Parts: sequence; C-alpha cells; structure tokens
Amino acid sequence: MAKQRFGINDGYRGTVGTVIGYMWRGRWCLRARPRQVYNPRTPRQQANRTLFKQMVCLAGTMKKALREGLHRSSMELHMTECNLFVKRNRDCFALEGEERMTVDWARLIVSEGTLAAPQFEEPVVGEGGVVTFPFAPCAVEERASGDDAVYVYAYCPGAGEGRLGDTTWRRNGEVTLTLPEEWQGMEVHVYGFAADFKGNASGTVYIGTLEPDAVLSRWHNNCRGNHVTNENILQSWQTRKSKTTSNSTSILTWPRAPMPISSSSVTRPPR
Repeated sequence: MAKQRFGINDGYRGTVGTVIGYMWRGRWCLRARPRQVYNPRTPRQQANRTLFKQMVCLAGTMKKALREGLHRSSMELHMTECNLFVKRNRDCFALEGEERMTVDWARLIVSEGTLAAPQFEEPVVGEGGVVTFPFAPCAVEERASGDDAVYVYAYCPGAGEGRLGDTTWRRNGEVTLTLPEEWQGMEVHVYGFAADFKGNASGTVYIGTLEPDAVLSRWHNNCRGNHVTNENILQSWQTRKSKTTSNSTSILTWPRAPMPISSSSVTRPPR
C-alpha cells in the first residue's frame, strides 16, 4: 500500500494499482509494476546475484573516492556513483567457488573524464607512516590546469576499507597519504586521478601495490631513534615482485609504468 506523506500533488512511496512511486536523488519517480516476475533461481543466476552483491558492497566501501571521480559521469547517466562503478568494472570481477570474489585490482576504474591524468613518479616514504607521491607536470597541449585537484586513494582488501589522501593542487607537484597502523601485514592498492573545479575528472591511474609493513616498521624505528633510509624501503621502479613478508624492507611493487585507465567518453554537465 502506498503512503502519501506530503500534499495531494506531491509524490508518494509504494504501489498504487500498476504504478510504483519512489524517490531517487531527491526526485519523485514512477515506474510500472511488473506483471510477472520470472525467478527460476538457477545455479548461474544465483552465482550472478552473489557476485553482484559483493560488487555493490565493494563499491559502498569506496564511496569517498567515487564521489570525487565518478560524480559527473553518474549524473549524466542518471545513475549513482556506486552503480556506475559496478557497470564500468564488471569485467574486473569473477566468482571462484560459490562465494569467493576475485578482483583485477590493476584495471579498476574509480574515476573517468576528459581531464589529463597525473603522471606519478617514484614515491618517497616519510616519518609517521606518510607516503609522498610526486607527479610530473602535464604538457601544455594536455587538458590540465595548476588549479586541478589531485587525489590518491588507497584501498586495503583485507581491512575492507579505503583511505583518500590529502587533496592537493596539480601545481604543487606532490600528494601525501598516511597509512593507518591497522593495515600492517595487509596488501594495499593505490590509485590516482585529478579533478577540476567543475568536477570534471581524469581517467584512473593505477599507481601500484603498497606493502605497509615497512612503512609502519620505519615509523616505529624512528620513534626508537633508529634510522631507515628510503633506499632500503623502496623497491625497484621497474620490477614487480610478489608480496613481501613482514621482515622485508620493500613496500612498493610497481607496474612498468603507471597505467591510465579510461572508459568511453561522454559529455558531462557541470556539477
């Protein structure tokens, strides 16, 4: 039964005859009620439902980054940022067994747009678990401005949460990210992108896989007066190795170059 909470000319929630009323992004909407629901509950259908549920849950934990990187595209397509994330990254997910989801983290899209993506360089580890990500200035012919905001987003699958780094301007040439101590011993994936003052974003740059053990180890060693240099912590920019153990001093495994990931271009309205 529908419930009318406002005036007679306003919207309503619920079913009236063959029409369903609901609110979406502050707008009252109507849709037809399906005459018949076909639900065979086959094994393949159940697997797709399980996978979709886990994809939506992952998108929910990445909302802070998606609001900055996918907002304009989602508004243009009349979707939420989480729904657009699932649509753009459907091929990055697969289901192993009945409930275990695997993710191609290097191909995930957390932002899209026509803005030039930052070109990230070798990171620098500082005290207090802070990692600084320098990036090169864009060429003159590229669509970029010194007033563009640059973001770094780290996601830890083991903790099921992500952290957005300190927002900086493109003209500053670097952005910082502080690792939480709870992520020690877990793998972290780092992404970067830019956005202008109108909300238009760049494509996603997969920066690499971060191993927080050595960063946090350096943090504690510095507190005890022991000094560990960046050269002992950063592993080669050109090689990509398997996950290190807690005794290793390497924290970063990089692809051969940061890879901008983009999807189909669309015309985007102002935020």
